[in-house]
Amino acid sequence: MSRRCHFFREGNFTVYFRVKVGSIVTATYTFDRQALPFRTDFHVAGTRCFLATNSHDILSAAAQRPANNHHNGHSFSMDILVDSNLDSRPLPTAHFRGLRHLVFGMLPPHGFVTYDLLRKHVRAVLSTATARDDFFWTTLLPITIGLLGTTLGVAPLHCACLDHGAAGVLIGGGSGAGKSTLAAALAQRGFGLVSEGWTYISEQQNSLIAHGMFARMKLLPDAVQFFSELRRFTPRTSLNGEVAYHIDPCHFPAFIVKEVSHPHCIILLERTSSAGCRFVPCGPEFVSDYLEKSTELLPEELPEARATRSRIIQALSQRPSCILRTGENPQQTAAAVDQFLSEAAHGPS
Repeated sequence: MSRRCHFFREGNFTVYFRVKVGSIVTATYTFDRQALPFRTDFHVAGTRCFLATNSHDILSAAAQRPANNHHNGHSFSMDILVDSNLDSRPLPTAHFRGLRHLVFGMLPPHGFVTYDLLRKHVRAVLSTATARDDFFWTTLLPITIGLLGTTLGVAPLHCACLDHGAAGVLIGGGSGAGKSTLAAALAQRGFGLVSEGWTYISEQQNSLIAHGMFARMKLLPDAVQFFSELRRFTPRTSLNGEVAYHIDPCHFPAFIVKEVSHPHCIILLERTSSAGCRFVPCGPEFVSDYLEKSTELLPEELPEARATRSRIIQALSQRPSCILRTGENPQQTAAAVDQFLSEAAHGPS
């Protein structure tokens, strides 16, 4: 089954979408002020979103976004049209296609989204069931900031972020290194949980701010052996086809969830087969190179965005940094991190 999309602009606001699925179904949508009568704005990851929609459900979801005083002045627009006719369509598989500064995405269940990185516009067509699905909303916003963030002065980084005594700790690492389980174990020890998968770094008054998204924690099924709270939940399939628990951090009573933090240090996590935890200092060049390589590619049309992201990464790389090589379970590794950070702040006890 193939999918093609074409869109163009007429006048100042009206936009047409034509979505073709194979050679059978073609749907055309018009985005204008009459079609999208409900309007609001909200803050997300240090940016401001101006939302237009025809759905009370989408409007209600936007109203539930927490207030954020750490706004860097950048904004984007999001137009969401909800069409009940999509409820009966076959479920698509998740996939994205990019063409320079344009990105087209199919997001199950029943969501089609386009991103214009150059103009900072998002437009989506959703079914009514999708509009009411809180899981979809907490997926859409991180994807949106992940794609648009760099054009808005926000650097999306594949790191967890915890708050330790009002100082932010970024935890990076390759896929499968255990960032999420370590973040959960640190939260069990009283660290403030800002994010466990992606962290969004912005600049404000010569200071770096790490933003979370209040998204669900993604923990693989084997994490249940370390976190008994997971036994009352059922894993579900992620957009990438991976089966995992997607848990609201509020379901862990001991967790303190925070929206922002000020990054103070960086820990790059590596799993080893050897017992114990070893903290190996690393320099700014190593950290900068690591973070640059872990970011998404940007089209040539966005040189200012690339420069802003590099500036943020360079500033981050000046923070104290180390590689943590661990062969221990999440709770034991978290205890070692806690002790390491306490000694770094106050000296050995």
